[in-house]
Amino acid sequence: MLIQKKRFLPDTHILVYAGFALLLLLAIVLRVWLYPVETSDYTVFISQWYDYIQTHGGFAAFKDNFSNYNPPYLYLLALTTFLPIPKLIAIKSLSVLFDGVLALFVYLIIRLKYRRSYAAMGGVLVVAFAPTIFINSAAWGQCDALYTAFCLGSLYFLLKDRPAWACVFFALALSFKLQAVFFLPVLFVLLLKRRLPLQYLMLIPVVFLLMLLPAFIAGRSATSLLTIYVGQMNSGGAGGQFPAGTGRFTGGGTGRFTGGGTGQFPGAGGGSGQFPGGGAGRFTGGRSGSSSSSSLTLNAPSFYQWVAASAPAYWKWIGIGLAGLFVALVSGLVVASKKVLSADVLLKITLVFAIAIPFLLPMMHERYFYIADVVSIIYAFYFPRLFYIAIIMQLCSLLSYAPYFMQTQIVPLPYVAIAVLVIALITFADLVLTLYPDLRKRVRLPGTVETSVAS
Repeated sequence: MLIQKKRFLPDTHILVYAGFALLLLLAIVLRVWLYPVETSDYTVFISQWYDYIQTHGGFAAFKDNFSNYNPPYLYLLALTTFLPIPKLIAIKSLSVLFDGVLALFVYLIIRLKYRRSYAAMGGVLVVAFAPTIFINSAAWGQCDALYTAFCLGSLYFLLKDRPAWACVFFALALSFKLQAVFFLPVLFVLLLKRRLPLQYLMLIPVVFLLMLLPAFIAGRSATSLLTIYVGQMNSGGAGGQFPAGTGRFTGGGTGRFTGGGTGQFPGAGGGSGQFPGGGAGRFTGGRSGSSSSSSLTLNAPSFYQWVAASAPAYWKWIGIGLAGLFVALVSGLVVASKKVLSADVLLKITLVFAIAIPFLLPMMHERYFYIADVVSIIYAFYFPRLFYIAIIMQLCSLLSYAPYFMQTQIVPLPYVAIAVLVIALITFADLVLTLYPDLRKRVRLPGTVETSVAS
């Protein structure tokens, strides 16, 4: 009788998987709900790239230098032009698709630690509902999920001790966005520790060049292709920006662009040039040149928020120098340590670089902490006592989005930068204590028990 009754009890696994599927569906609905939002980045840049590809023969358009993005993203954008759906939906669906790829690698990485629990599924759900993740793709229409997904793929294969695939995935990440370099020091550390054979690193330039090959075949010059990232660095960011003014959409039926100051959108004429179309889906917001306290940061919560707007140009090189010194410091500490580079240690190294490098470098956008946003979530699952790192990181990134989306600072960005500095120091200290266990007896981090730190 007991056995017969047990057959009618609901299966726990079925309930869990059903709930998981339902929540994933809700995450998709949330993104679709944000699809009508149109930002200035979409209207002034991505939308026009889409139109150029569509009106210049698809693949044939790649002979021209019509975008400051590297070609791989534009290849995928070209594929969306063949879809029988509106342009806005096609562009955002591409980014949302890679939200899914990103979530897949989050699942695989957490699964390495928790093989007999639902923790990996929990990580997927946290990423799916993390505000900066769904805002970035579904509201902003940005492609940060693409390069970050490949960076996570590289990390996953490093954790699986498959260095060749790790280098291939990093090369793919670098092919999509220059910000993938925030992950490059992880490979450098492994090279120094002789965990990454030098010959595998040669796969990076090979794959990178192969990703440029279709545009070269279409007729674009090699010089133009190989200097795209140089141009991005010289222009202050990969996504482009308005020369000045606020770049503000005011919504309503006319879709009016009110560019303030001298930073008018080309062809707008004075301050009231109009975009065609309009409608209720217009977005009130845009990039504000005055949102950050310094011209050396574009709303990023970096240490440049504490630098005066009139600071001399050499401050740019100070940040670059500090970032280089920090990479050298961490690399030296790892090499000198006798600690085995376990999955835990590699994850800690990855997060430290993902937070500290964009914090120190000049000309960072608010979106450039995207890798840190995602990796901090994985970090919270690996080291539950330090869960607050992910919460603070997510809040800091979300607050740095506010000047773009709301044309105001909910919390002054210099204060947000202080919070980023705090978690950078905590994660760095956690890494040092892991590399040098004898120091644990002297130091206790917030969220740890007694004198121990999760290793």
